[in-house]
Order: sequence, then C-alpha cells, then structure tokens
Amino acid sequence: MPTLNITIEQVIMLVQQLPLEGKKAVFKVLQKELMNQENPWLKLAVKYQDDPQFEEMLAYIEAECSHNAK
Repeated sequence: MPTLNITIEQVIMLVQQLPLEGKKAVFKVLQKELMNQENPWLKLAVKYQDDPQFEEMLAYIEAECSHNAK
C-alpha cells in the first residue's frame, strides 16, 4: 500500500467532509486497527490466570496492605 505524505489535520479535514456512512466506515477501520494492536496491559492482566498460587498471593498482599494501613 503506498504511503501518502499527508498530515493528521488534512486527514481529519477529509473525514469531516465525508457523509455519515463514510465516517462510520473510517471509524470501523480505525477501531479494527486499534483492537488488533497488542496491548501490553492486557497481556500482563492474564499472565497469572492459570497460576494455582495467584489467589494465595493476592490474599497475602491484601493482608499486608491492611496490616500496614493501621
């Protein structure tokens, strides 16, 4: 796909000129692009989902936090 030498402001101006259906189509493409990018936070969030000691670790952290808060 060729690369265009166009600014973000120019892209926004072009999208604003589109009819509603065109804007929706652009939105769908952008949304799909963003969803397909790997999110490091999501990767980290599921890192321990199958760890049998995870619940025990959370309980320990909660206990320590409540103990230190006193």
